[in-house]
Amino acid sequence: MAFFGKKKKKPSPASSASIIIPGTAIKGEMRCEGNILINGEFEGDIISQSEVVVGKTGRVRGTIQSQKLLVSGEFHGTYTGEVIDIMPYGKVYGDVKVNNIVIEPNAVFEGETKIVSGRITPEHGGHYGATDVHIEQPKKLGY
Repeated sequence: MAFFGKKKKKPSPASSASIIIPGTAIKGEMRCEGNILINGEFEGDIISQSEVVVGKTGRVRGTIQSQKLLVSGEFHGTYTGEVIDIMPYGKVYGDVKVNNIVIEPNAVFEGETKIVSGRITPEHGGHYGATDVHIEQPKKLGY
């Protein structure tokens, strides 16, 4: 059987991941449509349309905007998104604006939480920017 003529499928951006490995330190701004895994050090702004994971050896200082943030390492700064999940021994120091926050046993959270109702979406052209996160209020159901 031959597979000639079939087009190769490009991986979707959400299925790919950007990875910062241990021993790597980056300072600046990162914009990504897919997932981001940080096991090294990052200082600056992170804007993702998907999930950001701060691994056990990861250290992040700055601002993160994404659909979901999972912290097993250490995060200092401000987060805006749908969900933050602070895993056991994960540490978050700063302010978060989310729909849902999960703090596992033995996790550390020091800061201010603002729980918002509705879906957090980017405003301009479907891409997140430093100040363009918009909260869509849920429709009220008439019972």
